[in-house]
Amino acid sequence: MRIVLIRGGVMRSGQRGPASDLTGLLEAHYEDLRRFAARKARSASLADDVMQDAWLKLSDLTRAPGFDGAAVRNPLSYLRRIIANLVVDRQRQAAAQARRVTPGDLPLDAGSDAPSAFQVLAGRQEIAVVQAAIAELPDKCRQVILLYRGHDLTMQQVADRLGISPRTVENHLAKAMSHCRRRLKEAHGDE
Repeated sequence: MRIVLIRGGVMRSGQRGPASDLTGLLEAHYEDLRRFAARKARSASLADDVMQDAWLKLSDLTRAPGFDGAAVRNPLSYLRRIIANLVVDRQRQAAAQARRVTPGDLPLDAGSDAPSAFQVLAGRQEIAVVQAAIAELPDKCRQVILLYRGHDLTMQQVADRLGISPRTVENHLAKAMSHCRRRLKEAHGDE
């Protein structure tokens, strides 16, 4: 493809008019303008984004009714100004994004040790499921789990209080825990 210099700009063959001068100039000086953007932005990846933005902005601008590319006295300086402005815009956007904090943006160990409202609600729902599951247990099994978990008694203390062997306490606990786990899985839809 043949490139022709026009009034300090560049025009690719087949294109006409001052609007295409700027687009062609951007393409002809792409690497220099990208290095300029990288220096301004202090980031190669941001420079790539800015160059993409510059091309889109220039494309929109040159198609806008009433745009007169011929009125641009120094097209290369004009492109640099567009790029510099886009770098500033991108940096402002990044700063604004950094100021906006959403719960999903916080690290897991950030903030308060207090549970979130969601965690409180989920905990209450699980407690309700476990309470209902305990209520479904046979009497002796329910007494064992309530004494062991609810009153923090040892298996021997539960056995002494209910007049049963520690092995029987262990069997009742296993049955109660299994039943509660099954009900929680059902409530979570993990059947």
